[in-house]
Amino acid sequence: MNATPEASEGGATVRPVGERERSQLVNEEVVYFIFQLDLDTQLQRCLNYEAYEAAQEVRKKRQRSMKERKARNTGAPVAVQRLAGADYAAELLRLRTEMQRAVEAEDYGSAAKYRDLLKELETEAKKAAALAAEWDTTSPNGPVLRLGQRVLHKQLGYRGVVVGWDMRCCESEEWIAAARVGECGRGIGQPFYHLLVDARDWEYDPHLPPVAYVPEELLTSPELEPPAEGAKPKSWAEVYGTDPLQHPYLYILFLGLDGRGDYVPCRQLRDRYNVQRRDVYKPGQEGGEGEDE
Repeated sequence: MNATPEASEGGATVRPVGERERSQLVNEEVVYFIFQLDLDTQLQRCLNYEAYEAAQEVRKKRQRSMKERKARNTGAPVAVQRLAGADYAAELLRLRTEMQRAVEAEDYGSAAKYRDLLKELETEAKKAAALAAEWDTTSPNGPVLRLGQRVLHKQLGYRGVVVGWDMRCCESEEWIAAARVGECGRGIGQPFYHLLVDARDWEYDPHLPPVAYVPEELLTSPELEPPAEGAKPKSWAEVYGTDPLQHPYLYILFLGLDGRGDYVPCRQLRDRYNVQRRDVYKPGQEGGEGEDE
């Protein structure tokens, strides 16, 4: 996509009009999530090898990073609860192991201490699970688009894929003004999507990858367009082909393309937004179209 070069106005960066929705805030949120994925892998590896002290250190690192992000309003509410749930699971496993060791050593005083800690932690884990269950993406007021769905900007024409959303705009007033959100009919009170933008559609920026924050009313996808009478909605693959989107984060967050040309989100990304995997096969492929658990 052609765009005018960046300029500097009063010390602030002025981006090409076609990139007005580029968001440092959402890029940081995606990078933070990728960092959490790496810590989760380290934690699981430690637990697999029963390296409980190392697992405890990784867990503390995850907790520190989460505390640093508590002031953030972006991301589904379930995200924090899901991440906390992973911490609870690791700590519960450690406490049960320590309690069993204490019993085997006939150290009943320590065993009783671990038992009490287990009860407290199990209560906290149940509360976290209850809060996570409150986020229902199937609600009539929930987002229209789904994780992995490929979309097109109605006005600016750039391509992207959905990696998350907020139920209302969480950006700064300066960003809202620069992105012209005030011109949208539904304003800031509509879902705003986290998009990985095709790198071919925006100018290269070594400091900020192509990540956008876009109100729902400005995005479209072939299956959202009214089909001809008696016809089914078309898929992205049917309209635009299966040319893959180009973005440096893509291979970390998605497992590949499905039969309709959209992307299949990884399990951790699905957990973050409390959605199930949606498997869509090409016509004639074994399995048909459906969802798994």
